[in-house]
Amino acid sequence: MTVRFILAVALGVAASACGHPPQDSTPEGAVRMFLDAMDSDDDPAATRRAYELLGPVARANLAGRAHRTSRLQGRQVEPWEMIASGLFGLAFRPKVMRSTGVGERATVEVFGEDPQSEHASVACVHVPAGWRIEPGLPEP
Repeated sequence: MTVRFILAVALGVAASACGHPPQDSTPEGAVRMFLDAMDSDDDPAATRRAYELLGPVARANLAGRAHRTSRLQGRQVEPWEMIASGLFGLAFRPKVMRSTGVGERATVEVFGEDPQSEHASVACVHVPAGWRIEPGLPEP
């Protein structure tokens, strides 16, 4: 191998390591990703992506629901199948997002065109994979 080839490979690896951080490295990014996934109508892969952006409490809730539904229907139901597309979406188009947080928890304030009437608060939690949404699902 030539020195130029080794140098070119080393520079290529270094350049790829200098990419942008994942979108879910911030609470706002995780909320945007979740909303984008929930906005994909009738796309099972999008529903799975939305589920993966949920925090551990929400996932446990949906897993419990899926288990009970599986027993009732006599077939295996996956937790992400418990997500209804209208369940988590916002009633307005987000214009501005601001997060406040302490440690591993954050709240993302989402504002629409009219900040007085178009406002939502989204609880987030940081896990090793990044920020995740904890929408506060009702007990099953």
